[in-house]
Amino acid sequence: MYKLRLFLLFCFCSGVSMAADRYINILTPASNDIVEPGQSLLVSGTGRGLFEGNVVVRITDAGGGEPLLQQPTTMKLDDIAAAGKWQIHVTLPRSLPDTLVLSAFSPSPKEGDASINSNELTLMTKVAPSLEGPGWKLDRYRDASGQLIPVLQDTRVTVQFSGGKLSGSAGCNRYFGTYKTTAADQIHLAPNMGMTMMACAQPVSDQERQYLALLESAAGFQLTDHSMQLLDENHQAVLEYTALQPLMLENTPWRAVGINNGKGGVVSAATTGRATASFKAGKVTGHTGCNTFHASYEITGEHIRMGPVMSTRKHCAEPEGIMQQEQQYLHALSQARVMELTDSGLKLRDEHGSLQVHFVAADTQPR
Repeated sequence: MYKLRLFLLFCFCSGVSMAADRYINILTPASNDIVEPGQSLLVSGTGRGLFEGNVVVRITDAGGGEPLLQQPTTMKLDDIAAAGKWQIHVTLPRSLPDTLVLSAFSPSPKEGDASINSNELTLMTKVAPSLEGPGWKLDRYRDASGQLIPVLQDTRVTVQFSGGKLSGSAGCNRYFGTYKTTAADQIHLAPNMGMTMMACAQPVSDQERQYLALLESAAGFQLTDHSMQLLDENHQAVLEYTALQPLMLENTPWRAVGINNGKGGVVSAATTGRATASFKAGKVTGHTGCNTFHASYEITGEHIRMGPVMSTRKHCAEPEGIMQQEQQYLHALSQARVMELTDSGLKLRDEHGSLQVHFVAADTQPR
């Protein structure tokens, strides 16, 4: 009787030991690694007690659903009960969700038996650079001699692509048009883009004319995470940009491009850009073109309300019309009730939806 009990106990313990010795683990990649769509990914690990050394690597959407990829490999061993290493190169699909789950398993040789499952790893998909987004700021452009030169100091030249439409600032005027791209990173802009008709200083006007001509002639593009080049037909860079960061109300210097004149219209003139604003921690400060001002503000969702707007009392005889602009600007700010913050700028509207001030981000405060 005692011998039988000891034999059964030995068999039971040995069975637990054998089950515990059967495993499969993933060693690489590491959890939370970033992977790129279409790339070849090395998956490796260890295992023991796997039937015929079989390993199946599986990648699924973290949100669930059918596997995105499932590929088998084999752990080569003379003794199937021994521990060993396995690895496989898998090619990721070109279209991937933001978050993936990587796992491996070794199927059971008998129907109904449980397979041996590995640990699960979370992988993050690298977002491929795209033309579309917050936009691009021009750093250099090709001049008449064929050299890439920096944009003029204190000018801001931008472009934004979205759904077949583009828009931006050419340094003085706003422009807009349409475009098409192909999978071969080619781009075609429709001719005769629309634009505003503000007068500019001659150097700015010359730069603007050259920029728009180069933009319309672009035949291709090249992207990295933070930069973009527009290329000519010979694949040579003609325009070089840096990616813009998403605009925020606070800690962004704003420059007016349109001010309500109090007569139902939003006007823009050569002096409009002298009107600025900066929002931070419930206080807004800025320049009217002649005087500085400050006020408190409160935000609830998309609604904004400014306290009494206070300004210095200097009188400016020049440029012509600057004092009238100051009155219009301060009144427009006091009427602001709704804010619209987009990738291209900030619009303040009154309670009836009428535009009061249209701002764009400014790299520098006016002197």
